[in-house]
Amino acid sequence: MPDSARLPWLLLIVLWLAGTLRAFALWSHDPLYAYANSYDETRYTTCFHFYPDRAPDVEPQQNSPEAPYSRFRFVETDDPMCYWSSELAFGAATTLIWKTGEALTGATTHDARWIGALRWAALLVLSILISRAWMGRGDVRAAIANAALVPLVFADPGNTLYLDTFYAEWTALLAAYALIAALLIWRDEVRSRARFAWLALAALALATSKLQHMLLPLVLALVVFALDRWHLRRTTWRFAAVALGAIAGLYFQFVQLQREGLMMDTIRNYNSADVVFTALTPFADDPRALLEELGIDPGCAIYSGKRAWQLPDLPQRTCRGLGNFSRGKEIAALLRHPRILVALIPQSVLALDPWVAQNIGHVEGAEFGKIPPSVPSIGYVLHAYPGLQLALLAAPWLALIVFLFRQGVRAGSRGLESTALLAATMAMTLAIAVLGDGLADTAKQGHLVINAALVWLVAGTMMGTRTHRSAAPPAL
Repeated sequence: MPDSARLPWLLLIVLWLAGTLRAFALWSHDPLYAYANSYDETRYTTCFHFYPDRAPDVEPQQNSPEAPYSRFRFVETDDPMCYWSSELAFGAATTLIWKTGEALTGATTHDARWIGALRWAALLVLSILISRAWMGRGDVRAAIANAALVPLVFADPGNTLYLDTFYAEWTALLAAYALIAALLIWRDEVRSRARFAWLALAALALATSKLQHMLLPLVLALVVFALDRWHLRRTTWRFAAVALGAIAGLYFQFVQLQREGLMMDTIRNYNSADVVFTALTPFADDPRALLEELGIDPGCAIYSGKRAWQLPDLPQRTCRGLGNFSRGKEIAALLRHPRILVALIPQSVLALDPWVAQNIGHVEGAEFGKIPPSVPSIGYVLHAYPGLQLALLAAPWLALIVFLFRQGVRAGSRGLESTALLAATMAMTLAIAVLGDGLADTAKQGHLVINAALVWLVAGTMMGTRTHRSAAPPAL
């Protein structure tokens, strides 16, 4: 291999190593640096009957928002139903490792860092495959831009604090990354069974990762459909593959939403309370009248602005009629009161701050302790300068307008497609997060929004302003 061909690969390796070292510093820290359990983790760990290693008198499923736990053990309990998600793939692999360790060593407690290692390995393998694919197509810049995402975006604590946890955010990030990257790489390629299956499975994994993402791959499929129809005047196999996986994932989540049980009832009621009291009543001219219109006790207007967990009792016990609140009633209320929607949209964007969650602990053994400033994160910069975050979030949309104005839709560059896919990811993620959970935890539920914007900025900057048809785009 001549030196000119070897240098790009050396740069790629340096970028992957730099990202891995940055992630390793946080992953391996003692005490553990990770996000604490705000209850969301338990819905997944209950599928395998493992819980934090705590005193026997502590209820295994008790949340622990004050700090994460590094040690877990298997406990047989009368658990509520298992919450279905593609996230369970990591939980199953971790369970296999822990069970094997028990059989070989007799150990009864296990290190959460195992799942962190699995998560990072999956990301690294995916990044290598994507850059290799770009190199195979002769696009060195796209390969390098893709690899640069590892140290600059994926290894940021805004993402790596999820490594040693059992939240689904990392799985959603991987699935979105795999899906959009493959769509861009295979934009002008012929269909094969392997390519079709990859796109369908990536769309399925994204739709099933979290309820908040159940519609996202279908929206991405529609973006591909629209651009292909405008550019090529025909529907391509990429749309068919993504749509197939997206519809399968949507059906999966629809079935899950129909399940009955304490866990599903609790999730529905908490989400309803969050929507009503953080996304509707705070922006209503007359909160009491709005609640009465929704069939909810008007006296509950005193809870306007509060999150579900801040209510004095379970939401359905605190507010008569809240249990009958539905997404249909929510949409109808927004249509009848457009002023609420107008006020809600900018507040939703502002609620994406901070990207590094501050409402739960990061440090094992501490009381709502946070990782120190010596652990750098772009999230801290965005939090310190809100205007910068707003500019970051606006940039892909402004770029999309420029692409359409300068090129026209029919020009069909990869730059246009990558920007459209990332902008759609941002808009759909935020919309569903707010409609489904109000402004109660927007930064966490909208985790992909900041990621998509950062990917566009980092990879787009490295790719420059190549807009002609042969140009390759940022490779998310």
